[in-house]
Amino acid sequence: MMKLIKAIAFIGILFTIGCKDSYFTDGGAKPADQSGNLGVSTMDYLESHRESFDTLARLIRLTKLEDEVNAQGNTFFAPRDYSIHNYFKLIYPDPQNTPATLEAIPQEDMDRIAAIIKNYIIPGDEIVRNDLATTYSYATTSGDTKARFNVVTSDYLGNVNLGAKFIMFSLNVSPAGATERYQSVQVVTADLRSTNGVVHILNSDTHIFGFN
Repeated sequence: MMKLIKAIAFIGILFTIGCKDSYFTDGGAKPADQSGNLGVSTMDYLESHRESFDTLARLIRLTKLEDEVNAQGNTFFAPRDYSIHNYFKLIYPDPQNTPATLEAIPQEDMDRIAAIIKNYIIPGDEIVRNDLATTYSYATTSGDTKARFNVVTSDYLGNVNLGAKFIMFSLNVSPAGATERYQSVQVVTADLRSTNGVVHILNSDTHIFGFN
């Protein structure tokens, strides 16, 4: 019996160590106040949830976009750090050429990251689930890119029109002048109300930062 208890304890220690400093997939980052009222600004919320948004918050600071993220009456679709981690693996496929720190990212790449972050910001428009329908609504991001939103209803078995309603956030990824082509990501935690606007958390399992 003692051997079994020791084995279980050892596995628990390994699991704790293995999870430290790792990228978290969906399941956390919900506010303590389950009503969705954060009681802090959008940036303060991101910075207080380092397990999910540490890299995102630091990139927002490095690109000097905190004022845009915290602008009154906006909506921010928050990509998790796991999505950003996968983006870095795309642009730096060779580990030997990966910047050692975020501060070491070349300016050209940082400018591209700034443009990407702007496309998660919807200025002057508080988008909430109850105002959306299955048909599309449209808005323009801070990055001057067309975005669309709708709700889908499905259950854990994939049955359409049954179960919970989810917001789908889609971005036009076509070049200027070309036929519009949208890539979509599901919102996994919706309608978090910061002191300056609305925050939605995106599915990091299926989404790569920048809609890549």
